[in-house]
Amino acid sequence: MRIFLIILIAGIFATNSAEAKYSLCNKTSYALSAAIGYVDGDRLATRGWWQLRPGQCKVVLTEQTNPGRYFIYAEAIPGHRGPMRVWSRDTPLCVENSGFFNLRNQEICRDDPTRQRQFSDVEITAAAGGNWQTDFAEASSFTIYSAEVAGVQRLLRDIGKKVQSIDGTLGRETKRHIEAYRKEKELGRGSNIDEALIDALIEDANARETKLGFFFCNKTAEQVWGAIAIPDEGEHYSSKGWWQLDAGECVKVLKGELQKDHYYVYGVIEEGLTERRLSGGDREFCVNAVKFDITSELSCADQDLEAANFKKIEIGGAPSTTFDFLPDMFVGPPTQ
Repeated sequence: MRIFLIILIAGIFATNSAEAKYSLCNKTSYALSAAIGYVDGDRLATRGWWQLRPGQCKVVLTEQTNPGRYFIYAEAIPGHRGPMRVWSRDTPLCVENSGFFNLRNQEICRDDPTRQRQFSDVEITAAAGGNWQTDFAEASSFTIYSAEVAGVQRLLRDIGKKVQSIDGTLGRETKRHIEAYRKEKELGRGSNIDEALIDALIEDANARETKLGFFFCNKTAEQVWGAIAIPDEGEHYSSKGWWQLDAGECVKVLKGELQKDHYYVYGVIEEGLTERRLSGGDREFCVNAVKFDITSELSCADQDLEAANFKKIEIGGAPSTTFDFLPDMFVGPPTQ
């Protein structure tokens, strides 16, 4: 489940247009990957990813910030424990899923929901004088300094250290953990916070996360669209999709250490106007033609959705698992 946190928009008004810029500031306890959308000539462009340490500000556009609409998005790094945190709203724009990108064609992700993110729109007025700053924030209302401290606390907890609270206060316990970690990573003595410390924590947190979660792997020679159903409270489930997997591709569909003893999976191979579906289904869950995240509290018919037979996967208490889509798992539509 994605958690949508607070995005705070702040303007910086300047009189010197030669210093015009658009900046992003991370006032959260999370390390973020951020992107921006803006009008570039006659097209809507997107650019990212900028990595923002907790408490870090970064200039992302050095050209004149003209009056009009811009679009902002950020997501926490995968190494943070728990569900994916995003700072977003409801404008779908294209991104690359990794590395730096600069896209001027918003049609390239139309059929690939994994390359779309929901951006927040920002209306900039002429009074901004060409300068603007967006602050990503959370309910704790951290300052730049306290966000940095809180970020270190969160990252220490992410890698397994017993940090009691993420409050942005550099107290005795936090200093003790920092001193021990600096010694462990040979970053020098003391409890000071610097870029080397934060970057090492981010690297360790991301490395830990790569080994955990639920993975889909496409072992067929064709493109597969995958979906998963996850147990919720009581007898309810959430069905989610789609993940597009090219032949031989693997993707992570659930992050972090798995908490349930079973899940349900589903897959489709499209063949022109027909499709082959994953066989051996055990239980019906709802799906949609486009990207979806649906609870089972209402029937598929009541939600005007299609029902599909998902296959049950028992994993016991394993912290991670991989489901392979194999060629002989798929069957065509029933003959009339």
